[in-house]
Amino acid sequence: MNRIYKTFIICAVIGLLSYAGQSFAGNRDRAGQAGASGLLIDPWAKTNGWGNAGVAEIRGMESVFSNVAGIAFVNKTELGFSRTQYLVGSGAGMNINSLAICQSLAKRDKATGRKIKDFGVLGISAMIMNFGDVNITTVEQPEGNMGTFTPNYFNIGIHYAKSFNQYIHGGVSVRVVDENISDLKAIGVAIDAGVQYLAGPYENFKIGVTLKNIGLPISYKGDGIMQRATVTNSDHEQTLETRSAEYEMPTLLTMGLSYDFLFFGGIYKDMTKEERKDEGLTRNDADHRLTIAGSFTANSYSRDIFALGLEYGFKQYFMVRVGYSIESFGVEKADAAHPERITALTGVNPESIYAGPSVGCSVGIPLVKKDKGNQKLFIDYAYRFTNKWRGNHYVSLKLAL
Repeated sequence: MNRIYKTFIICAVIGLLSYAGQSFAGNRDRAGQAGASGLLIDPWAKTNGWGNAGVAEIRGMESVFSNVAGIAFVNKTELGFSRTQYLVGSGAGMNINSLAICQSLAKRDKATGRKIKDFGVLGISAMIMNFGDVNITTVEQPEGNMGTFTPNYFNIGIHYAKSFNQYIHGGVSVRVVDENISDLKAIGVAIDAGVQYLAGPYENFKIGVTLKNIGLPISYKGDGIMQRATVTNSDHEQTLETRSAEYEMPTLLTMGLSYDFLFFGGIYKDMTKEERKDEGLTRNDADHRLTIAGSFTANSYSRDIFALGLEYGFKQYFMVRVGYSIESFGVEKADAAHPERITALTGVNPESIYAGPSVGCSVGIPLVKKDKGNQKLFIDYAYRFTNKWRGNHYVSLKLAL
């Protein structure tokens, strides 16, 4: 299969997904109708640094959220931890802890360590939100003074991705999401799928598509929605169950593009483009890299999001990135001038808290000499501005073996 044929197939798939996305694109009339909104929170610093614009660009362990196809680039083993201070100025004291590990299943030559046969990459991730203690209140005692309770939210994901050839990489995730308090609980399953396509002389042009949070409706169950009542024409008191309404998963479709401008030094500086191509050089061999990325997210139950990002990288040692997210322009002027009308009709504010800028940086620390391997420790930081409160802080650590 030649490259032109591959490009035609990828473009056709993206066209079909774009058409399909119109059927569930952002709709203010459906805002607030989905649940499991924790599935929309990206806990990783590397991807938040440019506002999730890098759906086509992201590779490695952090791809478990943005585009699962990116974990196909894990060389051997990657494991990491992330800590997020969520909505700092809200006073709620919310934090998010995330863990992930990805392991290549490739069969390697014992002498050289090179891949003989690629069986893909398997990953496991977990995200846990800490809401702190919340005061217990009732209709009879709205002031509280009855103690506290602790809401719990977490999701656990299993991820798999594979490189079908040098240019096409795909993956799938299955997540179990659990939301509960002491007497109420909801459990659901969501599926993600993603693909990345590489092209260009140094594989520096990329296309990414991911479909996320596909799953059946879920509902709450437990003693919290049960009541004690007396049956009509009887003196007997019984426990009656109130059925919770079902809610949908927050399905979304994201499509993105990115392009790397590479600047080579050292022995590669005086080579022609054809000579560098024959050497098999990629972005990892460039002294300086400037990446432009953009993405479009079609949300089923909120307004659509456009994201633009820019990243500079000095070899594999230092990277800095900025991003900007804006919401779709398909809002009527009357609604744009009076957003409170939308809030009154739908019960939610139509504006995303993430619309705006984001910044981040990464430092890669080599753990061994270059001739002995490429093991590194990465430290990532990001700050994402929010429309309310004082934004989110993200700190991540990743060990790449």
